[in-house]
Amino acid sequence: MMTTVARKSTAPALGLLPLGILLLVFFIWPVVTLLGLSFGQDEFTLDSYRHLINVPVYRAVLVNTFTISAMVTALCVLFSYPLAYLMATVSPRVLRLLLLAVVLPFWTSALVRTTAWIVILQRNGVLNEVLVGSSLISNPLPFVYNLSGVLIGMTHVLMPFVVLPLFAAFRSVDRSVIQAAESLGAGPVRIFFKMLLPLTAPGVLAGATIVFMNAIGYYITPSLMGGPGQTMIAQMIDFNISKQLNWELASALAVVLLISTLIVFFLFQKVFGLDRLMAPGGSGRAGESFAGKAKQRSMGGRAAVAAGILVAVFLILPILFVFPMSLGASPFLRFPPEEYSLIWYLNFFSNAKWLTALLNSLKVAAIAVTLSIVLGTAAAIALNRIDSRFRKVIETYFLLPMIIPTIIVGVGLFYFLAPLGLIGGALGLGLGHAVLASPYVFLTVRAAVQGFDTNLEQAAIGLGASWPMMFRRVMLPAIAPGIGAGAVFAFITSFDDVVLAIFLTNVRSRTLPKLMYEGVAHEIDPTIIAASGLIILLTVFTLGLNMILTRRSH
Repeated sequence: MMTTVARKSTAPALGLLPLGILLLVFFIWPVVTLLGLSFGQDEFTLDSYRHLINVPVYRAVLVNTFTISAMVTALCVLFSYPLAYLMATVSPRVLRLLLLAVVLPFWTSALVRTTAWIVILQRNGVLNEVLVGSSLISNPLPFVYNLSGVLIGMTHVLMPFVVLPLFAAFRSVDRSVIQAAESLGAGPVRIFFKMLLPLTAPGVLAGATIVFMNAIGYYITPSLMGGPGQTMIAQMIDFNISKQLNWELASALAVVLLISTLIVFFLFQKVFGLDRLMAPGGSGRAGESFAGKAKQRSMGGRAAVAAGILVAVFLILPILFVFPMSLGASPFLRFPPEEYSLIWYLNFFSNAKWLTALLNSLKVAAIAVTLSIVLGTAAAIALNRIDSRFRKVIETYFLLPMIIPTIIVGVGLFYFLAPLGLIGGALGLGLGHAVLASPYVFLTVRAAVQGFDTNLEQAAIGLGASWPMMFRRVMLPAIAPGIGAGAVFAFITSFDDVVLAIFLTNVRSRTLPKLMYEGVAHEIDPTIIAASGLIILLTVFTLGLNMILTRRSH
């Protein structure tokens, strides 16, 4: 009987094929084809790589990319320490508020946050108005469209990748060790450098690696908040495709970006493992021991708390500014508004341009979510049914869309889909978004499947149930919360995307984020702020739904 059960239960291992084929056709092949263009379209040549080395502007772009990425990584680490310390030493109620300040911006569209920062930092923005009004400065300062704007925007977007693993590392620190050092006369600085820094180093390194890996391929924030002197590789790839039509040079830049990203990724995988990629928060099982004496803070501890509060305000600030400004009656953005009105929300819902973009986004998201749920769930279930020797390789293959910079995927898909006539429609972009979203579904459902008791499956099949019947009546109810959480992540991934939409849509098929991006790149209209407010509300709703599903899964 057990042999029959084993034979019947291995059939769903075929579930690996659909997702594998999707990624092969719409991810691996387009990317490989794009990279092949860097060696010449008609004959083999290295001219594009020589051009990158010999032309000063391209050397400057390469230096910019790695320098800015390193600076952003360092800033994320520096600012994350006081916030992570604060989170690890407060009551559960305060911790929930601090986690909200970290998680809500993390899942809110990067475009929305970037737009809010531009409004805050521009010459006639909120920050300059406050500084000039308080007589701290006589003339507005240039906080944006330069290096400071890029660093502020990218640090804000990427910092949660460091805060969460560092928070987990702090919670695992034994408080008695710190107390022993204090009783022996060690000061705050010595305790930090001799004890806390070494103990939290693994969490910091994991987060910093993810930040750097994301930063080198970043596109939206540098293009909107930086100037010509802050041009990065992703922007030059877009420039060579859309303006110069130089596919070979754009492909050579993509090769440099891809190799750099993969080196960092495989180092991360070697040191920390793939599990750390989507579970940076850790278990937090030792949190009580570190927070137990939180009220007995030293001078250094009180300073760290003050700094942590400022960092939390920095993370949540753009979101807090969006709603009041979206309710202003004036066509000029001010904070706080002189008069409140819903005029810009009414303009959003009465303007065919905005409504069409919203509907396009929802159509594309429906395609992406449906495909990613079906394929990601099948792959997650099937992975446990193959030889364990191959699981890590297959898992890495399925997670590659999370690792490869989106600009490379977007350009590769454009080159691949254009001859097929799939540019400018919902299907082409939906397939691209399914590629990006499937890894999130795969990871969340895989976690749910690993918690499923296989004895229940064997018992059902042993009693004569077919595998489809067992799945429908036994397994599906157990892993449904994981599938639902994956659907939430897939929807956010699709609905927030800008990069793929830039390459795969036109004026009629453009999505809401692309329309917002085009507006921000020229002049910020109050309707864009109203759209940002709607996206934040949608994000809050989806995250709340995800929390409900997560609680049910436990």
